[in-house]
Amino acid sequence: MLNFLAIGTFDGVHLGHRRIIRAAMREALKLGMKSRIVYFPSPPKFFFSGESADCLITLPEERERLISDLRPDSVEPLAFNSALAEMTASDFFSGVVLGRFRSGGLCVGPDFAVGRGREGHLDFLRSASAAAAIAFKPVAFARRAGHKISSSLIRACLRAGAVEEANRCLGWNYSVSGPVIRGAGLGRKLGFPTANIGSHPAKILPPGVFAARVRVCGEVFDAVVNVGRRPTVDAPGARMLLEAHLLDFSRMIYGEKMHVTFLKHIRPERKFHSLQSLERHIRDDAAAVRRYFAGKSSQ
Repeated sequence: MLNFLAIGTFDGVHLGHRRIIRAAMREALKLGMKSRIVYFPSPPKFFFSGESADCLITLPEERERLISDLRPDSVEPLAFNSALAEMTASDFFSGVVLGRFRSGGLCVGPDFAVGRGREGHLDFLRSASAAAAIAFKPVAFARRAGHKISSSLIRACLRAGAVEEANRCLGWNYSVSGPVIRGAGLGRKLGFPTANIGSHPAKILPPGVFAARVRVCGEVFDAVVNVGRRPTVDAPGARMLLEAHLLDFSRMIYGEKMHVTFLKHIRPERKFHSLQSLERHIRDDAAAVRRYFAGKSSQ
């Protein structure tokens, strides 16, 4: 059976990506084909730039799960490598779209392009599809507040700590997972023990203090999450840390996997003149997070 193919990086599986994937699924059903979603695990732009840290909204396994949750017939990674980078648009279309993926239809967003130097834009894909007698379905951008929703926009929001805007563009709440690792123990000394999470270095960590939901050991807890370089106690240029203070929680969970879902930005990280001042602000942060969740529960 032929496939109706949607292909792209789909980093974030945001509202625009979902529009493309669902369009491919509808067209496949209409034409009696299978819907096949193919994604690049690492964005081609990062292949060329060499960027590998603090750059992905979704790790490949997260992306595959989010796409699979939309229930296409199949989801498959396609590694972007030197061979793909050097292909002409015609060779990519004939060898990959028609050959490897047996496409009877193609669904793409308006800024998708194939081939060396991105030479094969929408007009090329439309013409090539017509020549090969396969269906072609371009899908318009999803928009918010007059701007197109894109992975680049969401990355910019996350890097600025603007998780609420990022979540609105994603259509789901941004999250980071990793094992609980040992830290310096400063939070415990201040009366606010924190779990340090060893996140993947490619994953974007939004800076600041946040209200978050944390899942660990099969349970879900409200939490104050700090992402930053701890400028009050660490030297300038220290590495970014992801720390979670779980409210009303006191168990030891070293080595357990923790899943942190970012819900609301409370304040930026800042340097305080003393540990006493830091402690006061942590208390204020915890109170602000409690008020946030109290307000959510009363809605």
